[in-house]
Amino acid sequence: MARTVVDDVPARPAGTGTARRLLGRLPRELWWALLELFALTGFVIAQPLLDVTGKAPDFFLFHRASRGQILALVAVIVLLPAVGLWLVELAAFLVARQRAQRLVHLVLLTGLFTVLALEVGKQLLPLRARRLLLAALLAGLLAGLVYAKWSAVKLWLRYLAPAPLVFALVFVTISPVSRLILPVRSESQSTVPLRTSSKPLPPVVMILFDEFPLASLLDSAGTIDERVYPNFAEFASHATWYRNATGIGGWTPYAVPGMLRGRYPGKDLKGAAPDLSSYPDNLFTMFGHHYDLKVFETVTQLCPSDRCGQTGSPTGFADMAKETARLYKGIASPVEVPADPATVGQNPTVDADAKRKGPTAYFGNLKYDQVRRADTFMRSINAGDRQPTLYFLHLLLPHTPFKYLPDGRVYNSGSQKVPQLDHGVWPTAAQQVYHQRLLLQLAYTDRVVGRLIDRLKQQGLWDKALVLMTADHGVGFVPGNTSRGLGSRNAPGLMWVPMFIKAPHQTQGRVDDRNWEHVDLLPTLADMVGLSIPWKVDGFSQAGPPRRQRTDKTFYNHPGDLLIRPGPPNFRKVLHGETDTLVRAHQNGERGFYQFGAYADWIYRSPPEVGLVGGSPVTVELNDWDLFDTIDPDSPAVPSLVAGEVTSGTPPAGSVMVIAVNGQIGATPGFYPQELDAPPTRFGGLVPAFLYKPGPGRPQLQLYLATKLGSGWQLQPATIST
Repeated sequence: MARTVVDDVPARPAGTGTARRLLGRLPRELWWALLELFALTGFVIAQPLLDVTGKAPDFFLFHRASRGQILALVAVIVLLPAVGLWLVELAAFLVARQRAQRLVHLVLLTGLFTVLALEVGKQLLPLRARRLLLAALLAGLLAGLVYAKWSAVKLWLRYLAPAPLVFALVFVTISPVSRLILPVRSESQSTVPLRTSSKPLPPVVMILFDEFPLASLLDSAGTIDERVYPNFAEFASHATWYRNATGIGGWTPYAVPGMLRGRYPGKDLKGAAPDLSSYPDNLFTMFGHHYDLKVFETVTQLCPSDRCGQTGSPTGFADMAKETARLYKGIASPVEVPADPATVGQNPTVDADAKRKGPTAYFGNLKYDQVRRADTFMRSINAGDRQPTLYFLHLLLPHTPFKYLPDGRVYNSGSQKVPQLDHGVWPTAAQQVYHQRLLLQLAYTDRVVGRLIDRLKQQGLWDKALVLMTADHGVGFVPGNTSRGLGSRNAPGLMWVPMFIKAPHQTQGRVDDRNWEHVDLLPTLADMVGLSIPWKVDGFSQAGPPRRQRTDKTFYNHPGDLLIRPGPPNFRKVLHGETDTLVRAHQNGERGFYQFGAYADWIYRSPPEVGLVGGSPVTVELNDWDLFDTIDPDSPAVPSLVAGEVTSGTPPAGSVMVIAVNGQIGATPGFYPQELDAPPTRFGGLVPAFLYKPGPGRPQLQLYLATKLGSGWQLQPATIST
């Protein structure tokens, strides 16, 4: 009997066979059309988009894009436009055959030639808007006509078909973004040797504060007053306090990586993204060989994401693709639209001068609740953790936005609008109230330190752990100098920062005034736990005898921009302190934080006690006046910030606004202009919440314009307009 043999071949889906037969019947001309579209869309869309985004790693950092997502976006940019247009031609062929397809192809190419002419004209010609659009249209029509008449143009387009692949290759291999795609090479990838194996590695707990000038922590004796900052004082009593410590830069995206890799920021890092691709050798890649990592970064991503997760939250591929499409819309627009993908997601409160200093991709994280981040970090510290573990938190305290009172309640921080700055320089009166607000927020930061100490003790890690607290930089409040750029007189506030290290089992505190710079942080930390750094560093271990012989201080406003300031005279200014000079916190505790500046002695007195009340009334308009409708002094949020504008004229030079609550003076701010060419009519001052009484708040406020009257003062009552 004959047997039927059936081949063991899996059946193909019917749809697959149909599609294959359909594609096989397509004319060769249609495939040549795809090749031509691929070449031309490469020049019109892929090249400009890949060029702009390739120069902006911040764009991908903001979206927390993985290597795969970046490559997927490149594939979409290079392939999708050509395929999409070709499908239009394919539809025309299927509906009305080859003649219709040829016509559609000519129309599509003419359109692409027009956009290409517009992009080139935008770069080479002064024309914009309608004139540029008309010129591009004429050029596109001419190019389409030449294409239809000359077969050599078709051949030229086909020869250029590899160009989009070249654009993609350049993006992936040599553009600044390539560091986010190619494997990271690190000196610490292979091994980080232990100097001794006889002692176990200790747990390490590290808090990096931000915008924290050392002088704000000190009294006029150069010490930390336990009545003002009890928790910082307690920590210092168990730690080595490197009191003469300075940061290396005022811009966090450069300062923090410099600290955590032990190197000064060189010119090669200008514009470098603050992430692992730019800084493969750092604290986390080194300690990660021997330590578990619990890392909470803020404006950096130096810890490998597979060990620490990502800084912030990913936005998703779809959002990144939409932003890319929006970016191309600006590139192909006949009007001037800034094509800077690095601006996507930037914090709008960061001024233009700051944005020019360097990458700000992670600045969207400034909006996060820093108190909640601190609590999450502390909960991550557990007795059951496998040791050794490195616990790291970069906390934006006492950093702006200033909104916390010493007891942790918030106030109406948005009521005082940020004035327009003159090349980054704040108006003096606005700068002064911001200085006071920093001190109040620092008092709350002290409470955060207390919670950390309690947590370590509760979990049994206080004695055995190495605990380090410092800040990346301070902030300057000197009139005429910027707050974050080193100027002629602001070195004491900007450069000197707190620097404390409690070694394992250390019980006695000591003060060490050697010349510490923050490139010493990693070498000192490695030395104290017993690790060897496998790359060259600029700093020294300060755990032993002092090794830096010079007394001057180095600082970088920008990578490679070395600035030098004399150490001893500026250090003496720092030690002058602020808790009993600028404010009266040393003398009066929390009440003393409101006794600020030149007229500190007026606070808590009645207006008639400081001057003659009378004269022509002035008119004042207060911001957020509705917040004062009803006041509960014990609520979690109180309207302590009283800000507004004199609307009845410009206050005389040297005058101040006296803000009283229920007959007691609570603040004495000066005046400043909101715009550079505006008169100084704005003011803002913080009044103590405990001066309020429960109930309607508007009747509780009394304002006076205080002006010089002979050897005394005249206080003109203010009418508050609604």
